[in-house]
Amino acid sequence: MAKRICKSSLYRRGFTLIELLVVIAIIAILMAIMMPALQRVKEQAQEMACRANLKQYGLAQAIYTDDYDGRYPSAWTSLVKDEAPVAGYQRYCRWHDPRYPADGPFWPYLKEDKVHLCPSFKVLAKSYGQQHPYHVAANPVIPYYSYSMNGYLGSKGGATGGGVLKLSDVTRHHAEVFFFAEENMWLRPGCSWVLNDNALCPDGRDWFGTFHSRPSGNLNGGTCNVVFVDAHVQEVRSALKENPSDNTEKEFGQFEKYGWPHKKPYQ
Repeated sequence: MAKRICKSSLYRRGFTLIELLVVIAIIAILMAIMMPALQRVKEQAQEMACRANLKQYGLAQAIYTDDYDGRYPSAWTSLVKDEAPVAGYQRYCRWHDPRYPADGPFWPYLKEDKVHLCPSFKVLAKSYGQQHPYHVAANPVIPYYSYSMNGYLGSKGGATGGGVLKLSDVTRHHAEVFFFAEENMWLRPGCSWVLNDNALCPDGRDWFGTFHSRPSGNLNGGTCNVVFVDAHVQEVRSALKENPSDNTEKEFGQFEKYGWPHKKPYQ
């Protein structure tokens, strides 16, 4: 004869509503604890990928200058040949408009397109890409490069032209002069110029980015990645502080760090 099973014993095998709520609460607490740590791990992975990109920039620099008798490309046209590919084009949008593919002389030396774009920058562009100065709503926000060349390397006269430098013209220690670096896409106090071209002019107009290793909710409080002429990559903080009148880390009292390529100080 089959053994009869008491209904009450079946009920005892399940969870009560209170038990389920307790389990859900514990899971929620664990997730709240783990999510910031997981986010930090994700950001660290993105930063590592960014540094690897810039390392490739540093290596490609040697190949490029060897092919061009030691000369650097123009900082303004290193990645794109023309900042305004069509008449009336807003050059501030060039970095996020792949309808006009990159055609600058340095671009082909880095054959994988993803090398030109920092993963952290790509993520931020989803939220802040349309907020950059002079954005044209008709232009798609699909970033495809995020690094800018040292304006002093790509022009003997800074922003005034005068021909490009040769590698041999860099008389300051090569580990102290940056080749490419990151810029922000948004304005911040004391910085009226953002990623609007291929050149980072470190003469008090353009400044390093601030979006790596940043405090929560403060896009202007972090660091950026920089590749130097000697091809080493380093995480640095911008010399432009939250108080723009703070000149303690500015070179020559007004410039971004690591831009000046000459051993003789700027005058």
